[in-house]
Amino acid sequence: MNKNKKFLVATAVVVIAISFMLFSGFKSEGVYYLTVGEVLHNPEKLNQKGMRVSGEVIAGTITKNTKERHLVFDIVDVEEGGAVMTVDYKGIIPDTFKEEIHVIIEGNYDIENKKFIAKTLLTKCPSKYEVDPEEEAAKG
Repeated sequence: MNKNKKFLVATAVVVIAISFMLFSGFKSEGVYYLTVGEVLHNPEKLNQKGMRVSGEVIAGTITKNTKERHLVFDIVDVEEGGAVMTVDYKGIIPDTFKEEIHVIIEGNYDIENKKFIAKTLLTKCPSKYEVDPEEEAAKG
């Protein structure tokens, strides 16, 4: 085998190994980004992997146990049809968590108990990222 063939074989082996590692890493750690309605319409199919779901916390539905770091609340899909889902979360409660705030949760849907078991809770505050009209007008 000449030098060029050895180099090509070695390069092919390295490329295949890196591709395999990337593919297996994405496959095991990847999560689907879904709406509340999508989860509720087909939970059996989507529940095999982790999911990331976005929604707005409904006012008056929060049950909070700060000592045990446990939250139960309902979220609504504001953008697509108003589907409602109960979320059960245990972990560090973000300081910005409150009623009528947009949240992103990661976890799995418990089909028997009809609630989402969240492992991660992220809050979004859209007003922090909006442009101030007065500041924008001052810029010209």
